Amino acid sequence: MWDILLQAVSWLLLIFFGGQGLIFIGLMLWMAWTDAIKPRLIPADDIDRVADDIIASYPDPEHEAFARHERAWYRSDGAEQTYWYRVRKAVRRRLEGR
Repeated sequence: MWDILLQAVSWLLLIFFGGQGLIFIGLMLWMAWTDAIKPRLIPADDIDRVADDIIASYPDPEHEAFARHERAWYRSDGAEQTYWYRVRKAVRRRLEGR
């Protein structure tokens, strides 16, 4: 009797903690997708267009791109941080080419 009860409890615990583990793994994969992979799939043409707009609109375009990157950092938005990092690199590359 106690063997059956102990085995049932162990199976219930395994199912419960296994489900929690699967949820955790799913959340980690989702975070990696939204914060690291998806922003890197933004076409380079879009990044270049935003960099050109910043260069044309602001007297200190590097500082403006940095400020936008920093705002995303303070909001802890990983996807936007990656986006503005790429824009900052494009702005810097264009200004060095002048």
